[in-house]
Amino acid sequence: MPLAAAERPQRVVSINLCSDQLLLMLADADQVASVSQLALEPLSSFVAKQAQGYPINHARAEEVIALQPDLVLATSHDNPRLLTTLTNLGYRVEKLPPANDLRQIIRNIRQLAALLQQSARGEALIHTLQQRIGDTDETSPELRPTTLFYQPRGYTSGQQTLQDEALRLAGWRNLAAEQGIQGYAQVDLERLLRWQPQRIFTSTYDGSGNSLAERQLLHPALSRQLAGQPLQNIPYRYWICPGPMLADAVDLLRRAREGLQGSPATKAPER
Repeated sequence: MPLAAAERPQRVVSINLCSDQLLLMLADADQVASVSQLALEPLSSFVAKQAQGYPINHARAEEVIALQPDLVLATSHDNPRLLTTLTNLGYRVEKLPPANDLRQIIRNIRQLAALLQQSARGEALIHTLQQRIGDTDETSPELRPTTLFYQPRGYTSGQQTLQDEALRLAGWRNLAAEQGIQGYAQVDLERLLRWQPQRIFTSTYDGSGNSLAERQLLHPALSRQLAGQPLQNIPYRYWICPGPMLADAVDLLRRAREGLQGSPATKAPER
């Protein structure tokens, strides 16, 4: 049953992939009572191998109760009825808030590290993340190469998304954000091509290209726009959850930008 908030939790159950990943990065092994089934999925999880050593749950009340946790970790996207049931039964439930930028990711790491009484480990993780990302790129916007994400079903990533944050940190101009798109939104191919991006990234779950949703990414007009070079896939697992994996995504995007060095920036896109 629950313990006082000031005590160090000894049986932590996470029911969401995003809390799974931070939990396994921050907690001592003996603090973790269970993680969600998605933690085992390598296409989604950065801790898939590590998660194999722990009991798995499917975010069901009876499973969580049987584990007798002193702390349950979730996110704001989890089933509110489940979280209310657990709270009403007296279990301590803590939700990690959404995070769409580096500042919010650091906030979540600190918040969870404090809950676990692992603040030193949290600060070390934050320091490594900040060191890997480095200083903010001060290149003026007009000199940055232009790009955007174009994903299955024609979705792109505008302001207040992890993809926009990673592009900015890597020194790109995100044309979708400049066009006023907020969050994730569909954009038709004709409109995208009018923006004339120098590079287009995509993000698929497995990169197979076999689904109907992915086939539009093979449209010949995209190939012509990019002078025949394929869309670069930054796998979906970099974006499914906010966390230190943002540094890996920024590194991939910086390498792609370096490959464009010497190319002139495009003119401002048509509206």
